[in-house]
Order: sequence, then structure tokens, then C-alpha cells
Amino acid sequence: MAVADAKGRKFDAATGIGFAVVAVVGLALPGTPPKASDSTTKIISFFADHRGDILASSFVFGLAAVLFLWFLGSLRSYLRAAEGGEGRLSAAAFGGGVAGIGLLLAGVGVLNGIAFEIAKTSGLDQNVARSVFDAGSAVAAMGSFGFVVFFGAASCSAARSGALPAWAYWSGSAVTVAQVLGGLALVAKTGFFATGGAMPTFVAPATALLWIVAVSVVIVSRDGVPPVARTEP
Repeated sequence: MAVADAKGRKFDAATGIGFAVVAVVGLALPGTPPKASDSTTKIISFFADHRGDILASSFVFGLAAVLFLWFLGSLRSYLRAAEGGEGRLSAAAFGGGVAGIGLLLAGVGVLNGIAFEIAKTSGLDQNVARSVFDAGSAVAAMGSFGFVVFFGAASCSAARSGALPAWAYWSGSAVTVAQVLGGLALVAKTGFFATGGAMPTFVAPATALLWIVAVSVVIVSRDGVPPVARTEP
């Protein structure tokens, strides 16, 4: 039973690596996304020209979400085992991750709707298309704040308990800041922080995925058992 448990914990932790791989595929499928500063005509053309890739990407993101939620359960258990007491931070990290991925999926679903039907409709009202695009982008950007809680609470939990190496919680703090900056897509109209800009499109997702892979590898190497014993207050 102990061997089976160890293998199960390793598999659970490894879903973080699987999530990152699948998420990268989902991000790469449609190509470079439109920017907030692009014209409505250009945005509609993108969704019409890349319709198949965007629909496939939405499905792939759904699969990635399954793996991420599985990894969340593994990380929650790992941190909780070292945290002891009420497990407040590991619970906060879990809740933040659920909220973040939920909002991200909702945003992807709205944008999927543009590709599925709106972009190929003749005589399309451009104001409608623009509103739907902005709404989908905003919902996805709101997910950044869920991830702020996820990375921030997980890093704090690991720092206090010693469940992860120092580099993991320090880099996790940097990833947390990147998620906050990614949320600026809600207000930035052009440039680095706007929708389609480098921060929300590349920097924030890339740093998040790298952290998840690194932590997943650490937990797998430890058979899902933290190097510190759980203590009660």
C-alpha cells in the first residue's frame, strides 16, 4: 500500500508538468493574439482566419484546466502536511488557484464564442464584436488576481514551513508580482501591459508555468512528502 501511495503522490504531483505542456500547446495554437489597440476589423479578421485553431485551443485549455486542478489538490496536500495547524495558507492557495483557472476558462469561453459564430457572421455589428472581445479579455485578466492568491499563499506557506527550497518561494513571490502586473490588462489600452501586450500574454504566463513545473519536479522527487514534519499549534 505504501508503494502504491508513493506512486500515486508522484503521479498527482506530475500533473503540474502535464498542465504546463498542455497549456503551452493551447497558447501556441492560435498564434499571436490581437492587441487591445488593434482595430475592430483586424480583431474580427483574426478570429475568422484562425477559427479552427482558436476552437482547438479552447478545448486544449479545458484539458489543461483538468490537469491544473489535479495538481492543485496535490500541492494543497503537500503544503498542508508541512504547514500544520489550520492550514490557512495552503487552503488560500487552493482557493486562489480554483478562482484563477475558473476565470481564465470563462474568458477563453467568451473568446471561443467569437470564433465559433460571431466572426463568420455576415453584416456583423462591429460594436458587438468589440464588446465581446473586450469582455472575454477582461474576464481572463481577472483570473490574474486568483493566481496572485495562489502563488502568493503557496510561497508564504512554503517559506514558513520549509516545505519547498528557498528559491521556490522567492521565485514564487516574483511570479506573484508578475500576476499583479498581468492584471493591468484591465485598464491599459496600449503597450506592454495591455491585452495582447508582452506582460499578460507572455511574461506572466511563462513565469507561472515555469514555477509550476519546477515545484512539480520538487514534489515528485520527494514522493509527495515534505521534508518537515507536520506540527500542531
